[in-house]
Amino acid sequence: MTRLVLALLLVWWTQPALALDLKDAPLAPIDATSKILGGVQAAPGAWPWIAALLSADDPSVFYAQFCSGVLIDQSWVLTAAHCVQGMSATKIQVAVGAYDLTKFTGSRTPVKSIRIHPQFSSTSLYNDIALVELGVPSAIQPIALFSGESVDKTPPSLLGKLVTVLGWGLADTATSWYYPAILRQVSLPVVADSSCNDIYSNPVLPSQFCAGYYEGKDACEGDSGGPAVVQVDGAWVHAGIVSAGVPCREYFGWYGKYTRTSAHLAFIRQSVPNVAVTGKIPAGATLPAVNLLLLTP
Repeated sequence: MTRLVLALLLVWWTQPALALDLKDAPLAPIDATSKILGGVQAAPGAWPWIAALLSADDPSVFYAQFCSGVLIDQSWVLTAAHCVQGMSATKIQVAVGAYDLTKFTGSRTPVKSIRIHPQFSSTSLYNDIALVELGVPSAIQPIALFSGESVDKTPPSLLGKLVTVLGWGLADTATSWYYPAILRQVSLPVVADSSCNDIYSNPVLPSQFCAGYYEGKDACEGDSGGPAVVQVDGAWVHAGIVSAGVPCREYFGWYGKYTRTSAHLAFIRQSVPNVAVTGKIPAGATLPAVNLLLLTP
């Protein structure tokens, strides 16, 4: 079975929200059929907390990978809700610190539980965020989260900031598309919400941000759950989750929607109370309660 066929099957099984938000172009979860557009190959070891979500039934890490995430605690990976909606924990494994999917020699860590935001909408992709609990803790250093506060006064909106988006999968050459095994990255500016609102019927909420260019560079289908990271206070921190966009092969990139990390700290902290964040919010701070949707094997 080729990776493309597997990817399309995964979309059919787990992504019923394809093309449900229509205006001038179809909105789709960034699913498992194509990926980073206009990016470059990442340097080995540059992003140690990156995680590949794998189909547990496929022995090949390259073919098994269907979404991405990041390690935010020794036992927790942050990803998109639409990546894991309707999936049993026993069907997923995680490759933390993966780089070259064809040469990954680390552990394929089993998943203990999946926690999806209770207000996740599979049609609008609002609250597109989930936590994956690892069955075995990772020894890799997690990434901190952008809280909206920082010593260097990074704007909470991130407007005008460049975020770096990471993922594996379909990339383009001058004449063809191909599936690289090695992690890729692309830098995209956070733009005004109107750039996405002009394209998609569901408006950008404060819990999301719009990033990208009119064409040429984008996170594409398959980068779902992957991070949009930004430099804050001298370090790379997690600012957003790849959530929704348009098919890259049809539109050659466009503005995309990202789940805003800082808007979901209450949800994250219910499961990961000591997660590292930027700014002045202490790890033990009390935030409004969120009722979790817990999926177990």
